[in-house]
Amino acid sequence: MKLKIIAIACVAIAPFALAQTGSGPTSTGERDIAAAPTGEISYVNEFTPGKSIKITRASVGTQPVVYRLAPNARYVNEAGAPIDPSDIQPGTRVWLAITGTGPGLTVDRVVVVAPK
Repeated sequence: MKLKIIAIACVAIAPFALAQTGSGPTSTGERDIAAAPTGEISYVNEFTPGKSIKITRASVGTQPVVYRLAPNARYVNEAGAPIDPSDIQPGTRVWLAITGTGPGLTVDRVVVVAPK
């Protein structure tokens, strides 16, 4: 009897223990993040000017995240001077200025950070 009660309790709490807390997939098929990583340095994995940027945060153990770029997104260096988007390659260090929330999250500005 005790074994049956334990089994029923495990079945009852399993959905809560296995629930995912991340948001659903975006139109790009990747996980989206509700809060913008303002000022957090990330590394570019893939970049399509005018469309999307896939980054990995500098934190250890993070997964790549894809963000949509605003149609008028600006690409600048740390000093704020415009740069050519073709200068952004995989491995480039960047931080993103993001606006919106949820599915409307877009990148307004990509700031290329010089290596130290």
